[in-house]
Amino acid sequence: MAKYHGTRDVKKIHYRLGPLLNEKKKKEILEKTFLNRVGYELNFDNPQTMNEKIMWMKLYYQDPLITKCADKYAVKEYVKETIGEQYAVKTIASWNNPEDIDFDQLPDQFVLKVNWSSGYNIIVKDKSKLNKPQTIAKLKRWMQPDRNAYYQYFNWGFKHMKPVVYAEEYLEQFDGQVYDYKFFMCDGKLEFMLIATDRANDDELTHDFFDKDFNLLPVTYGELKRAVETPSKPRNWDKMVELAEKLAKPFPFVRVDFYEMGDQVFLGEMTFYPAGGLKPFHPVDWDYYFGSKINLPNKKITDKEGIALAIKAAVFVTKRKAKKFVKKIRRRIIKRKVYEEQGYIVFFNFLRIPYYTHEEEYKDRIEKYLRIFGVEFKIKTSYPEEPINSDIPYEYSCTNEIMNFQMEEKITPQMRRVHCEQKAYKQLGYFPNLKEPKTLNEKIIWLALYYKNEHIKVAADKGKAKEWIGSRVGYEHVVPLIGVYTDVNDIDFDALPNQFVAKLNDGWGMNEVMIVKDKSLLNINKTKAILSSWLYPWKNYYYFNMCITDEKMEDAAIVIEEYLDDGSGAPIEDYKIYCCNGEPKFALVVSGRGTDDQRRSFVDMDWNVLPVSRAGMRRARSVEKPETLDKMLELSRELAKGFPFVRIDFYDVNGQVFVGEMTFTPGMFLRFSSRLWDRKLGDYLELPEVE
Repeated sequence: MAKYHGTRDVKKIHYRLGPLLNEKKKKEILEKTFLNRVGYELNFDNPQTMNEKIMWMKLYYQDPLITKCADKYAVKEYVKETIGEQYAVKTIASWNNPEDIDFDQLPDQFVLKVNWSSGYNIIVKDKSKLNKPQTIAKLKRWMQPDRNAYYQYFNWGFKHMKPVVYAEEYLEQFDGQVYDYKFFMCDGKLEFMLIATDRANDDELTHDFFDKDFNLLPVTYGELKRAVETPSKPRNWDKMVELAEKLAKPFPFVRVDFYEMGDQVFLGEMTFYPAGGLKPFHPVDWDYYFGSKINLPNKKITDKEGIALAIKAAVFVTKRKAKKFVKKIRRRIIKRKVYEEQGYIVFFNFLRIPYYTHEEEYKDRIEKYLRIFGVEFKIKTSYPEEPINSDIPYEYSCTNEIMNFQMEEKITPQMRRVHCEQKAYKQLGYFPNLKEPKTLNEKIIWLALYYKNEHIKVAADKGKAKEWIGSRVGYEHVVPLIGVYTDVNDIDFDALPNQFVAKLNDGWGMNEVMIVKDKSLLNINKTKAILSSWLYPWKNYYYFNMCITDEKMEDAAIVIEEYLDDGSGAPIEDYKIYCCNGEPKFALVVSGRGTDDQRRSFVDMDWNVLPVSRAGMRRARSVEKPETLDKMLELSRELAKGFPFVRIDFYDVNGQVFVGEMTFTPGMFLRFSSRLWDRKLGDYLELPEVE
């Protein structure tokens, strides 16, 4: 008997055996597996232990009602008829095909299940984080014929089930724990029970057995441990026992599982073959004791296959022999070889016929095709256990800015593109299409990689940009400059005003910005040390992103400018206007910067707040339109000339408009809260032709 290495392998092997699984073959498989798993020989003729009797009932007790009650979906109807539908977890919807699931109609939290095997559950606590294609693919795999729990050591009750996928309400106990109360019922009466705890973690799962009077029993089950603190008796014990007796009344043996949510009781499932009859008890005496409580019924066989099964088995064996014969002949007279990447089928070492193969990937399967003489044949369909690379860890690891500085001359265009693809996947959540970019993020990355403009490195330099901006729209719109320094020792702190702003000329965002509102509170030595640390050449944003942008500055410098204050004492709002192909299209308004109530809100040009934000950022419900908006738009159009894309930041100080900075890769690699809006905003931008 081959050694099986997992449930999936066992099911697949037994499914392929098909009609060969007669009574004799099943007994042979079960006997060998039982000895290997439980540790003693299985006696079908005179079963005594609980595990032996479970095995006997698999083969010799075929009550159609078992099929209904073992079905995790159909049992809800039995519950409704027997004890009332209030004891079944509410079903939201069900489907025969996972492709038909309308996720938009489901609540934010729910559980997806497939009815015909254990463990086929997907707990969804946040629908927005659900990978829907991957979920559909997984559900479709679970509904393949060889996934039926019958093939996991012939649990007869599942054999004639039809697969159904359904969504249930999500239940969570108040303490984050899930207590699973499992009542073992013999002839409709409780004989013993167990409580399973820490079910969320297989490594921590515990089982504690109790007798019918809730006395703890000194027994363990398989490799499972007992709880460190013995679980308490459920508050609804009497109700659970009453319900279990009603549900179990028609059966010689069944385990009835309940969950307790406050004063509510819900049926978990009805199990007729606990642990498949393959989990040993320690000490083994308890296997005999529990087995003594089970009175086996007379044999009941409802599968009448007879001659039909024999014919199927004969056909099955004939096909297998024919396949082996063909393989044997093929190995002797037909060979497949590859010459210069071209495949050939070689007959008798002298006749060579070319062929091609290719694979097509779908959400739930991979199909392989063979093309010969211009005709294509499908030769293989495979259903991966999980998404093809699910077991291969992906970790984004990029070079740091110091390494990029050292390697600058060796970094190739391909390396820059690969860096962008990897970082985008890590931070945006999708692999960017840089051949045909559609989203705003894809287009920003594309521009960084392929668009070059000599004016960018000047306009993006927070020191040199003041002259560049002033010469185009007027110096009255430039935040007054105090000085630019490449050496902090040249800064005369005594001569600086009481309030000022220091920033790195080629820094990014607020990473290298120091806002000083009261110079008397400064530790000058520490300030010099901080500013000096900004002046390493690799602090440039250009090196931070593997030299992909066109914003490399000639020298790192500290820019000190006047502190803008409208006299209110509150932070002034920052208006960031995004210009696409020279025209303002939308804006980002930053209010309350530096406070706990900071808001970042995207607005259209009519100043309506858009239903999108950057990940992790809060937006306001409404944003007041500045009275100077028309002036900002006028300046934006002038400054955006010649650039396919630029974000221009403005401040309104008592009616006077100042240009803060110009940014050509704003928010690069920062995820939007909505992929749809990433695409919508991208539609505003038409990319230029590049050589």
